[in-house]
Amino acid sequence: MQPSPPPAPEGPRLARLRALGVLDTLPDRAYDGIAALAQTLCDTPIALVSLVDAERQWFKARIGLPLSETPRDWSFCAIAIQTPGEVLVIEDVRHDPRVQHHPLLREQPDLGFYAGAPIVTADGLALGTVCVMDVRPRRLSAPQVDGLRHLAALSATLLEQGAQDVETLKRNEVRLNRTVALLERKTVEQQRFIYMLSHDLREPVNTINNFSSLLVEDHQAELMPAAQRYLGFVREGGRRIGRLLDDLVEFAQLDTHPLRIEPVDPAALAQHVTQDLAPVLQRCQGRIEINTALPVVMADAGLLRVALHNLVSNALKFTRPGIPPVVTVGASRSGELDQIHVSDNGVGIAQEHQGRIFGLFNRLHNRRRYDGTGLGLPICQRIAELHQGRLTLESSTDAGSRFTLHLPPAGRA
Repeated sequence: MQPSPPPAPEGPRLARLRALGVLDTLPDRAYDGIAALAQTLCDTPIALVSLVDAERQWFKARIGLPLSETPRDWSFCAIAIQTPGEVLVIEDVRHDPRVQHHPLLREQPDLGFYAGAPIVTADGLALGTVCVMDVRPRRLSAPQVDGLRHLAALSATLLEQGAQDVETLKRNEVRLNRTVALLERKTVEQQRFIYMLSHDLREPVNTINNFSSLLVEDHQAELMPAAQRYLGFVREGGRRIGRLLDDLVEFAQLDTHPLRIEPVDPAALAQHVTQDLAPVLQRCQGRIEINTALPVVMADAGLLRVALHNLVSNALKFTRPGIPPVVTVGASRSGELDQIHVSDNGVGIAQEHQGRIFGLFNRLHNRRRYDGTGLGLPICQRIAELHQGRLTLESSTDAGSRFTLHLPPAGRA
């Protein structure tokens, strides 16, 4: 017999086989199980799930054969797929005229038996076989042949289901690539926005602040009282816009900030924050109490310092009349997260308003009473999220507030 000829139609069959994306993939338990069932069912030393490519047959699963593929010319499976509706059974390969001169017998002269059930797709394309082989001639019973046919049908179902999974993965990959491209574009836009805030908007604000300061320094005595008052409004407005730009830039830069996660001692950071706020403490006659036993956390030290600064600064700002502020920085551990608390004895926040305070630019108080930009807490919340943590609040009116940063502890980032 001549080497195994390709079945018709070969083009669509090969296209389907390659589109499945299964060739040269890693072993799969499902196909290994099919080969094991075929071996047990037919009581043979060799069982394969074989896929017939243009120049080779490749084994998705194999038992009793050390090779992962062989040339197609050696393949009895290439003969079996020519009749997709039948199980090819060769009881004695040495004396069967269909394969008596087949090249495989020159390579494997001791082969005695072969049976292969074609793996056929729903539209009739035979991609390979579930086959069994033995070194001695033998016969299969009708139930054994039928069992091979069922295992081949199961293999076809797995292949086509796998193809659907591959298509799903490809679609998801396309969506992911689009999302990545969108995020990259938004990052570029965000960087442009930050540049605009830092330079284009900062320049006219600096001009207002600088020239209004020069007016005060050089010409205040020449100005009428009303003009001096109006100039004071200009200067205060300029300073407020400057603070707003500072906070906007800080908030916008958070998502582009390269995190440097390392063990951080929050107590040391709290000491630095206390030093930074020394002028504020002097003005308000307040104090900051730091628990020196704060746990080490995995964090970006710079960002955590910003968060603590904002929380402590807020605590010193929102005070009750006649009561010097006392701010406590403490800690505890709950489950998988360390908790850093910033507590105060200030005005507190009513329950119905607590959901608003983390929104951008949201303010609960008149600016004349409590100055601010409405960005401090959103910045703190975003810093917590960047650390895979969160920021929570416990508070009530005239009873102070307790903000808690929930952060991963050292060794569990």
